Amino acid sequence: MRRQMRMDIGVSLGLSLVAVFFVLSGAVSYMNIRMLNSDSDKIAATHEVILGLNQILSTMKDAETGQRGFVLTGDEAYLTPYDNALTGIEERVLKVEQETQGQPDFQRRLPPLKSHIAAKMNELAQTISARRESGYQAALDMVRSDRGKADMDAIRAQVAQMQADAGAERDRRVKEMDHAYDIAVVSVAVTALTGVLLAALITWVISRSQAMRRRESWLQAGQVGLSAASVGEQRLDQLGDSLLDFLAQYLGAEAGVFYAMSEGLYRRVATYGVPEKNDTPAQFRAGDGLLGEAVQSGRAVTLQDLPDNHLSVGAALGQWRPRHVLIAPAAHEGRVEAVVELGFLHAVPPHTLDLMARLSDLMGVAVQSANYRVHLQQLLEETQRQSEELQSQSEELRVNNEELEEQSRALKESHARLEQQQAELEQTNAQLEEQAAILENQKDDLGRAKSDLEAKARELEQASRYKSDFLANMSHELRTPLNSSLILAKLLSDNPDGNLTEEQVKFARTIQSSGNDLLTLINDILDLSKIEAGQMDIRPEAVSLQRLLRDMERTFEPMAQQKGLSFVTGIEGEPPGLIDTDRLRLEQVLKNLLSNAIKFTDKGSVSLTVTAQEAISGDARVRFIVGDTGIGISKDHQQSIFDAFRQADGTINRRYGGTGLGLSISRELARLLGGRITLDSTPGKGSTFVIDLPVSYDAGAVAPPEVLPVASKAPVAASE
Repeated sequence: MRRQMRMDIGVSLGLSLVAVFFVLSGAVSYMNIRMLNSDSDKIAATHEVILGLNQILSTMKDAETGQRGFVLTGDEAYLTPYDNALTGIEERVLKVEQETQGQPDFQRRLPPLKSHIAAKMNELAQTISARRESGYQAALDMVRSDRGKADMDAIRAQVAQMQADAGAERDRRVKEMDHAYDIAVVSVAVTALTGVLLAALITWVISRSQAMRRRESWLQAGQVGLSAASVGEQRLDQLGDSLLDFLAQYLGAEAGVFYAMSEGLYRRVATYGVPEKNDTPAQFRAGDGLLGEAVQSGRAVTLQDLPDNHLSVGAALGQWRPRHVLIAPAAHEGRVEAVVELGFLHAVPPHTLDLMARLSDLMGVAVQSANYRVHLQQLLEETQRQSEELQSQSEELRVNNEELEEQSRALKESHARLEQQQAELEQTNAQLEEQAAILENQKDDLGRAKSDLEAKARELEQASRYKSDFLANMSHELRTPLNSSLILAKLLSDNPDGNLTEEQVKFARTIQSSGNDLLTLINDILDLSKIEAGQMDIRPEAVSLQRLLRDMERTFEPMAQQKGLSFVTGIEGEPPGLIDTDRLRLEQVLKNLLSNAIKFTDKGSVSLTVTAQEAISGDARVRFIVGDTGIGISKDHQQSIFDAFRQADGTINRRYGGTGLGLSISRELARLLGGRITLDSTPGKGSTFVIDLPVSYDAGAVAPPEVLPVASKAPVAASE
């Protein structure tokens, strides 16, 4: 009985030890599996960060490409990549910021990256605005200043460094995962001594998981490698060579051909390992052969054990025919941009179709960008050719003008001789007929009076021309040093070296603020001069009210928040979605009214509302209502504030600044757009400006200009 009890105790103890052993082994395996899963998730997250950084860089390139296309052509359609980048760049940066939470190295690099992106987008916006307002040459001068290139280079450098850090982090995680895998294998091997079936099952599970992770790592490395191969402003043939070289080395292919979309056809742009004389087609259409079928289906296909009449691989020792072929399309946004055909002497590596499916969009984006750069280069060459032709025509016109001036001098001399002969004849006739002489004298008096009037008219015309030339020249002469002063003041106020005192930085900011005020004054005087001279051109186009409100909200929301005001935009009633008017001039009027509303409102809100108006004489119209809860305007001054050079406060220490031209120019611009501005205001309760415009611009319906009165010396206490 005692021996049986000892055996039972021994068995129970042995089973307990076995159970403890399995529990401990299971715990170790569980911890290692959790570590493997954690490292795998972190590797995937790191890969998402790398892809997100690539998307940021690609988005900035799209924005820059759209800006350059618009600068060259002036066509708003080229701004589509820029507009997409404008709305998407913040989302992509925020996504990278969220994915790198808890990583101090990445978080430390994000603020400089955001700063450079903001500076680059600001430079792009200024260039586009200059192209719209001042024309091609002004925008080209801003591009040539290389101010945006430094920010773009900084963005590339920052993204490259962050990608390098992410790659290093991923490699570290892979090593940790391999180490955890080794521990798990040892644990499984030890556990297998007591339970072969359980050990085999665990080994199978871990091996399968590791294989899947290696497959995912291989796929991710392929994506990163192809992205690196397509980086840079490469021509289409260079891009094709880079992509084929990477795919051949990564997949072990011996031959390859790269076709890219061009004018409705897919043309051969690059080959790899193919002899110069080969039977590969130079081009094909969608639906032609297996290449065309791959384009239509949008899926990669593999061909196994092909006959010897397919494309050949050339080398110094001879030529071979690949027995296995992979055909993969590269599509972006539903459109196949390129097709890659790879030849293998051995079987196609596993998971290659999954890799090509992931690389399809990356290759499509790269080919689309390369085609876009080629198109921009063609536009630039065409612009340069037209510029040379214009210079030649200008020289011919100058020569013709000199010939005409010479003929004019000859005619004047002949006219002088004729006048002298006529005077002699008149003197002879005066001696014979006194009455005729009296009549001739009266005729001469009338002629001299007419000549005096004509001379006065010429002097007035010349004075007007001198005025226009003076304003244009002074604008150029003032803006050039003023822009230099603003740039230098900005550099001083930023104090990058930290060698200026706070007072010196304050002085620099004061100089910059005063320079901006002077620049605004110059622009206002020029606009007023153009309006007086009748040279303000109206260029109507289709304007989206929704987009216009979004632009105004994006511009003035930060200004209102800075003053603690609420800024509200909206549409009431059922106005049309599009109106036909000059977007630039309408924005100029709205920006002036909104900036005044924010400037003269210390608390409360500022609003911009669009509403439909009852038709007048059968014409549909729309109203833009700008309201505020500011200081308001008295009844006595509600008309005089539209006079030129009216100040908000005429004293030396006036609280609100301004040129006194904004509302005068806004009224005239509203008139040129076929509408008018009205005002309803109560002192202390706020003001409401209403811009009434037609839905369809009609130049014949524009009211005649009024004489712009100059403000008297007495100040008016009202908003500008």
